[in-house]
Amino acid sequence: MAYTRTVTVVAHEVFVRTVEVPDEIPAEPFTAITGGRATAAFTAAGGLLVVALALMPAITALFHQ
Repeated sequence: MAYTRTVTVVAHEVFVRTVEVPDEIPAEPFTAITGGRATAAFTAAGGLLVVALALMPAITALFHQ
């Protein structure tokens, strides 16, 4: 257990509030991509699409010289 203390001053009066905070439960490990090969392939295809769209002005400029 941990304790959190809050000190508040209102109109020259001091108020102290102490709260007992329970310990956190450790988080479960997780992976960002779940679902196997299909999800991984879809994610890779989406990444390639983003790269292609980002390079589109440079690719277009090459063909218009």
